[in-house]
Amino acid sequence: MRIRKLIAATAVAGGALSAGLATAAPASAAIDFDCATGEVCLYYNSSSYGYGAVYVQYDKVRDYSGKYFSSGRNGSAGAGVEVKNHAAAVDSWISSNFRVYYNSGYSCSVACQTIPSYGTVDLNSSLKNNNASGQNV
Repeated sequence: MRIRKLIAATAVAGGALSAGLATAAPASAAIDFDCATGEVCLYYNSSSYGYGAVYVQYDKVRDYSGKYFSSGRNGSAGAGVEVKNHAAAVDSWISSNFRVYYNSGYSCSVACQTIPSYGTVDLNSSLKNNNASGQNV
């Protein structure tokens, strides 16, 4: 598991013990995790805009049409918007790579982007707001 996720879990467990002992500067675009192990989250906004609404994916999705973002821990910006052609970031909590595709049906003929296991990334310029399907690879 990636370090940031391990740190997040440790911070929650030790939060009560360390309360009041240290202060930290706020992170304006820090992700507050909507995903759990075995899930992939697509976010309406990129990291620089605080992620916003979330779509939690449990399995491969051949076409994001008819799938919608919901309010999550990072806010409601984009809630109710269709996921297809509106995602800007991906947070993976799976042990395999995850791939986002420009086309429906998992086709890389135009563009695709592979997100590493336990990775959180903004989609590249070819896929930001141009996503149509996604699956574990």
